[in-house]
Amino acid sequence: MKHYRMQDLTVRELQEYLKTNQTVILPYALCEQHGFHLPLDTDIRNAEFCSKALAEKLGCIVAPTLSYTFSGGMLQGTINVKPNTFSNLVGEIIESLVLQGFRNIIILPGHGGSESLLHLKESLRILKWLNPALRETLILVTQIWDFSPTFTRMFDEQDYHASDAETSLMLHWCPEVVRPEIFTDVPEVAERLRKDPDSYQLRESFTDLKQEVIQTSQRSDVKVGVMGYPERACAETGRIIEAEFVENASATIIKAIADAEEARKTGKRIIHEDNDHLKIRSV
Repeated sequence: MKHYRMQDLTVRELQEYLKTNQTVILPYALCEQHGFHLPLDTDIRNAEFCSKALAEKLGCIVAPTLSYTFSGGMLQGTINVKPNTFSNLVGEIIESLVLQGFRNIIILPGHGGSESLLHLKESLRILKWLNPALRETLILVTQIWDFSPTFTRMFDEQDYHASDAETSLMLHWCPEVVRPEIFTDVPEVAERLRKDPDSYQLRESFTDLKQEVIQTSQRSDVKVGVMGYPERACAETGRIIEAEFVENASATIIKAIADAEEARKTGKRIIHEDNDHLKIRSV
């Protein structure tokens, strides 16, 4: 492709694109604490570099990156947007894309926060429920780590945030932004964050009643926020993660788009009777 970024196209070029291809990648991420060795826009770079590589493999375009979502971190430089605000904005972006003629929306998160992901998926499910114009739209939330065995293995090895995987990806894509000296929190805090990456949160309540809405903040002993082993990072690991993601995600997406197109023609859908049983029937 001459241009893979949607914003680089003219109106006429986009109109010609849509005649043969109705797929677009929508990346999102945010500025967020990533220790003292990685820049605040690490997640944005995750989303943009992976989107570019995936777009080249799929032969599709990439919408402008949405650079605001929810982190929960509270160190300087982290810009939090409430999950409902973020989810509503993504929904409106999708509605606008569909109105233009897009039918396959590939959402690519550069940030893995469970709060924003859970809220986004449920919000989009309800959006499709309430907006009949989206019935024929395929929406996929395509997380990098879901399609890279190397990335997944690092999770199993207690390596999560601003650590081996993310540092390796930065060394692969843009080594000039990685600071040479590695810092972590004091040993007991660093080990706690490896065992439970959500332990950066302090959760308080007045009572032990399940009905109470608890107060959440970042623990004051978290000064750096690294959750894992960034000292293990190398550019080759980053290259492997990117290659695994592009190969596995592209194969999955190509099949999903083909399946969706067939379903649009035949009217068949997968009916979710319950959590454990799937059945295909015409509706």
